[in-house]
Amino acid sequence: MSQKKINIIVWDSVGNVMWGVANWDELDTARRAQLIEEHPGGEPGARADAPSWAHLFREHAVQLTHVHSATELESVIADADYLVTHKVRVPPDVLRKGKRLRLVQHLGLDDRGIPKEVIRALGIPCASTPLINYFAVAEHAWALILNHLKQLPGQRAGMISRAYLQRQWGTFRGLQLACDQTLGLLGFGEIARPMARMAQAFGMRVQYWDIERFQNLEARYEAEYVAWEQVFRSSDIVSVQLALNPQTQGIIGAAEIDAMKPGALFVNTARGKLVDQPALVRAIAQRRICAALDVFAEEPLPGLDPLHALHEDLGNHVTLTAHTAWQSPWTHVRDSLVIWRNVLRSLAGEPILYPTAGVGE
Repeated sequence: MSQKKINIIVWDSVGNVMWGVANWDELDTARRAQLIEEHPGGEPGARADAPSWAHLFREHAVQLTHVHSATELESVIADADYLVTHKVRVPPDVLRKGKRLRLVQHLGLDDRGIPKEVIRALGIPCASTPLINYFAVAEHAWALILNHLKQLPGQRAGMISRAYLQRQWGTFRGLQLACDQTLGLLGFGEIARPMARMAQAFGMRVQYWDIERFQNLEARYEAEYVAWEQVFRSSDIVSVQLALNPQTQGIIGAAEIDAMKPGALFVNTARGKLVDQPALVRAIAQRRICAALDVFAEEPLPGLDPLHALHEDLGNHVTLTAHTAWQSPWTHVRDSLVIWRNVLRSLAGEPILYPTAGVGE
């Protein structure tokens, strides 16, 4: 075993970095059953993946430190060999003190919080690793959109009740084409970008708002940057991909909801507390807008919440799912293991996976 201590600093505002690193033998029975159900034959897969984490700690004297603020990071970064971050903003002046750093990694492709100019000055590599978790959310959001445009709940009910026998065969009122829709994205991070790419395939117009503009990405995703108000006024589908923090809690209020086009679809797969939920419920109940929600102000959604009744009446065009958008087979295992594989590759002098373009090249 190497005797040199390897100092790894983790600053993760959510927790994704560590969620998938437990070895199979450390998991409880319920978690093992879930993983096997998601991916039959999963136990061998877990055993095969585990060395990326276990080997690191078995073969090296690792000091793993979690920090929760820039101040805490500043106090330890001078002795750090590796810095792993997720959904945080690293101050340039703090990162400059990381003279021993061998690699900076951001979990997720939306790495706007990493000061690339400092990493270039330090002359070290940087990796931005994709999040399977976020791809899963983008897929789920699109499933909700297509479910709405094709009115699949109503079509299913019509088949079950045999109501289709009472009308002209092959007709169903109210179906819509994606190519006739404008998709408005609130936030243009790692979930919104694949959503925009999917919209391209359907020939949709895409517009977005974010706290910062991504001019370098607009041509690639055929997305137009617009004002906050315009997203609500001119989109047929408004999809929320914002992070929840003290500045964004309740950011979507009655004014924004009331500004939406009649019959427009409001999709939220981000966080329920971003939205004034009573105002949203009123708009749905008055059948001014439609909704597809995976997240709620209170979770789990209380059994007597009025959203349930709106969902059960197909005339309201509401779809609810129970905060399941992020789920896919082995989501967290696949997300976090690539981080630790990269540390092992760095220690072995091998090229890292998912190097950040234009940094450390």
